[in-house]
Amino acid sequence: MPPAIAWAMSAGRGLLASLTLRMLGSTTSHSTSPPTGDTGDDAISPKSTTGPVYNLTATNCWMRTKSCAIKFGSASFFDFKRLVFDNITIVDSHRGLGMQIRDGGNVNDVVFSNIKMRTRYYHPLWWGRAEPIYITTCPRHPDSKEGAISDIRFINISSVSENGVFLAGSKHGLLRNLKFKNIDLTYKRWTNYTGGLYDYRPGCQEMVKHKTGGMMLEHISGLEIDNVRMRWARGSLKGWNVNPILFRPSTIDNLSFHDWQSVDVQ
Repeated sequence: MPPAIAWAMSAGRGLLASLTLRMLGSTTSHSTSPPTGDTGDDAISPKSTTGPVYNLTATNCWMRTKSCAIKFGSASFFDFKRLVFDNITIVDSHRGLGMQIRDGGNVNDVVFSNIKMRTRYYHPLWWGRAEPIYITTCPRHPDSKEGAISDIRFINISSVSENGVFLAGSKHGLLRNLKFKNIDLTYKRWTNYTGGLYDYRPGCQEMVKHKTGGMMLEHISGLEIDNVRMRWARGSLKGWNVNPILFRPSTIDNLSFHDWQSVDVQ
């Protein structure tokens, strides 16, 4: 196996750079309390600080964190390529599957499959707004380079979440060729934290007030939806201004919807 550089964080596993790495049967939990000076860390967080991250596989993992369960970045100076995350359980986390590309690195050929998760709001001092899936690329600073994200597949994913999927590229860092297949998204509220915010942190637009969508889309070229269900627990959504899909006009092209449903449930 080629050398990999890694260290154990207080909440999970951080990866600075890697050529080949396999993580099997991992359990990670972090439950520090906000906002008394303690903060939760991400459970599995590959970063391309000192070099590219290639050929990372994580399977059979259980995790709970008050940050993001699986997060690329935000340190992302080099590329990420050929990463696989399979058979994952995520419990009561502030964010499920995330990419925060802020430093010009590119992401390509990533598969998330056979994942069950539950995401909820915690104190907004932590990055995260209960999104089950959060894919973003934008410059950390006005003079930072914008990275691109392409060929990302989500297969056999189910979630119960207090917020929607957030897919946001940037003007010079598009999201390309994303595929969602066999996805079951249930939306309901059970905490008392305020919603109605989009979280672009770190950098970019920071926090932005906005109504909630089952999916929010912007700066995307190529999105395929195949057998996706959105279920809305309306009894728990009183006062929650929600829409199945929201998008920023003139920033989206090449969309494909096949067998997509949005239904109310008890």
